[in-house]
Amino acid sequence: MSDLTGPGGDAIWQEQLYRIETHQEYRGLLTSLLKSVGLTLDQVATKAADLGGLPLPKGTVGATLTRDKLPKPEFVKQLLRVCGVKEADRDLWMKVWQALADGRAPLGEPQDEPPSERDMPPAFEEEDAGPSGSSGWAAFPRLLRDRLRGAPRRWLVTLTATAVVVPAVGGGLWWYGDHCGTTNPALRTVLGGECSGITDGSDGHGVFGRELEPVLAAIDAENRAVVKEGGYVTVALMAPLTKGSKSLTGDRALHQVEGAFIAQYEANKDKAYPRIRLVLANIGSDESEWPGVVEGLKAMTGGDDRLVAVTGMGLSQQQSIDAARSLSKAHIPMVGDVITADGFDKSGAIDHGDPIPGLVRVAPNVSTQFKALAQEVAKHPEMKAGALVSAPETPDGKPDFYTQSMEAAVRNPDMGLQPYLDAGGLAFNFTVEQGAEDSSLNTIANNMCGNPKIDVVFYAGRATYLETFIEKLRNRPCRTTPITVVTGSDAATLSPKIEGLNDAGAPISVLYVPLADPGQLADSANPDQTLYLDFATEFTTAHHGQEFDKSHLASGWAVMSHDALLTARLAIRNATGKSQTPPSVRAVGDQLYLFGGLNVVTGAGGTFGIDPQAGNRKGSHDPQVIRKGTHRP
Repeated sequence: MSDLTGPGGDAIWQEQLYRIETHQEYRGLLTSLLKSVGLTLDQVATKAADLGGLPLPKGTVGATLTRDKLPKPEFVKQLLRVCGVKEADRDLWMKVWQALADGRAPLGEPQDEPPSERDMPPAFEEEDAGPSGSSGWAAFPRLLRDRLRGAPRRWLVTLTATAVVVPAVGGGLWWYGDHCGTTNPALRTVLGGECSGITDGSDGHGVFGRELEPVLAAIDAENRAVVKEGGYVTVALMAPLTKGSKSLTGDRALHQVEGAFIAQYEANKDKAYPRIRLVLANIGSDESEWPGVVEGLKAMTGGDDRLVAVTGMGLSQQQSIDAARSLSKAHIPMVGDVITADGFDKSGAIDHGDPIPGLVRVAPNVSTQFKALAQEVAKHPEMKAGALVSAPETPDGKPDFYTQSMEAAVRNPDMGLQPYLDAGGLAFNFTVEQGAEDSSLNTIANNMCGNPKIDVVFYAGRATYLETFIEKLRNRPCRTTPITVVTGSDAATLSPKIEGLNDAGAPISVLYVPLADPGQLADSANPDQTLYLDFATEFTTAHHGQEFDKSHLASGWAVMSHDALLTARLAIRNATGKSQTPPSVRAVGDQLYLFGGLNVVTGAGGTFGIDPQAGNRKGSHDPQVIRKGTHRP
């Protein structure tokens, strides 16, 4: 038998290879092998070049492992070499490949036998030896440890779709598989190492990354208490919760989850029926995992889960829209927290598709933001010549409806900003694929120095690229000409301390309308100041041993996420009435469109109702513009 710790060749790998029946399973096992040895696709390409033979470019590997066909044998052989699979062990991989090609799979399995000492992690009997998450037997979830005792080795393999044994940090062994190292079939490890899917926190607090560990620990503890007491329903926060190369959320996903937890905690404090169990539903950093996650959520409306609402809903892009329509067809009510693109509401007008009944949102949309911005710009007669700079697509080349909504708002004749564009005569697009934005924004910034010189830029792009653009403006040939950048709520993530906003020799300022700014909300001029201060106090109070950083309130995502879950909770309670049975999803959905008059949401971001026609927020007061930068016209 091969060395147990040898990649791709130990008894567990062999068991799986003998059982493979389809090329999909074969590709899945190759993907698991790649992850088990910790190689990125870039590292695969480099190592293949060092070894010689068939080159394995990053794009080729990714496409081959996801393409719905059996990989070519030359590809498999080289990938096995790159992963360090021994030559003797590679033979079995190729025998299985040939069996698949000939239609003879599966090869059949060796005889089952009880697990020996060397098949099990160390400290088999010492199940409490070591903290949760440590290496060795104590690192396994308790339920899995109990089930593994005395099980035949074949049963170990069937616990997950592609479970393998790899060395663990600090000694011992670790079971790793397509379910993010857990036995939860609602979780899935995807190419690139991200974990997508649905968890209530009991699968381990680090499944979605270290940043979310503290808040997931708090959610897990709260959920355990709720389930123990009984009388609960489930609400899911669905969003891109992990980071990846195409991520547009950054650190804000953490703030979003923290805000949702505070709303859950507040909902359960009074012990009123029904209590709220919160689950996190990660659709991946680029939202590509939404189909599987949505199907998982649909399956949770019955049984012990009792799912009655979904909050979050991702960003203003096609994947989020498709996910919303799918949930809508299942009559699952939705409360968007940070989606702001015009038309991403009950009407479905955003992409001229079908309506999305059951969807409401608590954030001010782009048109509402730009009405306030247009009024502010009109106060400054020194602003004359404008330019439009837009990034109409996401990093994966799909429409970015948030940025497209900003461009449409600027060009809307009723908004009053078109005359600035007419005077400046400039409009530019830039792409955000593979770093192309850097050189494009440099050229665009230099173009602001023509005749007339541009003094106001309408930036219809994500804040992810805004700091780069400001730096380019700071170094443009006419840098001494004051310039104001007007953009959307995403700019809340822009640090006011960056050099581009603090250079007296290049006066630059940024105007935007935040979703929820702590300074504005805590100000005595805010008629709902107390609502925010109460939330901020709760946010910075320890819960289940976890404390959240006050600075996480700055992005506004914690407030919006809190208010979204609060809206869902109120709809749930209203639908329940005096009953002691969980409300139906349809009853909760109906209640979402009844927030008006005296029945309003008193959220951390202010008091608001919901427009019953489109499902948009109807605030009690208008949003206020914020200016960042040293330039004060």
